[in-house]
Amino acid sequence: MSKIYSNIFLLDNIDSLSSLSELFSRQHSELLTHVKKDEKQVARMDEAEKYFNYYWKETGEPEEINVPGINNNGNFTEEIILYQKAVANLEYTKKKKKDSKGIFLPKAERVNELDLESLFFQKGNKVYVLVITSNDYNIIRFKKLIGEQNIARKNPEYSLDPDIFHWLFYVYTERNGKLNEDTHVENISGFVGNISDDANIFTGTSYHTTELIATKAFISNGGELKKVTLRVRDEDIDITCMINENSNIVINCNTSEKLRVMDSTDDVAFLLLYLYGYLILKLKQLYMNESDSFIKEDNPKFSKKIGIDVIKSIVEKNNILLKDLESFLLADSLEQA
Repeated sequence: MSKIYSNIFLLDNIDSLSSLSELFSRQHSELLTHVKKDEKQVARMDEAEKYFNYYWKETGEPEEINVPGINNNGNFTEEIILYQKAVANLEYTKKKKKDSKGIFLPKAERVNELDLESLFFQKGNKVYVLVITSNDYNIIRFKKLIGEQNIARKNPEYSLDPDIFHWLFYVYTERNGKLNEDTHVENISGFVGNISDDANIFTGTSYHTTELIATKAFISNGGELKKVTLRVRDEDIDITCMINENSNIVINCNTSEKLRVMDSTDDVAFLLLYLYGYLILKLKQLYMNESDSFIKEDNPKFSKKIGIDVIKSIVEKNNILLKDLESFLLADSLEQA
């Protein structure tokens, strides 16, 4: 496995893993999409041939992992996070649904089955589920199995303000990535964001930023970051991942490593639970501690500074001379007068 994709959802009206038994007893069936289009054939089909079926194929026993506690006083604390693995079996249609005579094939020949892994974890009196997939359709199917009524509409603990991504770039470039004594941003290698003019909204993307010039240009021109790819390290973990404003993530397994010794948690579960149980919330806390001064003071200065860096890079790259800019600078001076 080279990458781990994870989407996080807060469960509604469930406050502990011990309350999941009813959810794990759920099944979901719905009429096959292609069946709805051929009423004459469907009338002669057995009921079992007409429906998708979603069910829980496997549920593990509750386990636990220790992560650092989130606190403001600088004292070391630990938190125990309970978690439980579960595998959902989901059905979806194949491309070929009928034989050469136009007759529906048996369901087993026109429907695929997929085992989808998930990870439930409890933090405080809230329970979250991590759906480990990049496929939006499978996420929709998984949510139907859980029951839409069991999923909270909002997930405030894991909602990230776009300014936190700007702040991470600021910390990386201005502080050599030092977030605090224990945690460092080792690298930022890409971003996705939106920037707008008077008429349109444009999406900017850079997956391999050289000297961060593309990112600096985007930020200094007022772009709003939606995703960043960063490498963060502390004494327990060295992780490279893409993270977006909803805390959905993609972990690069080839450049991520569990540094904690004497821990029996398997690597995938450790990376996910450490990231969601501690690191994302710690980054959010560190940003909130600085957010007022960053937004009012540091960010405007930072934006101007990196804007100058971008201009210098363009000037050097394109051999632009002062005389090439005279008309532009003169017009700009007259507008400001």
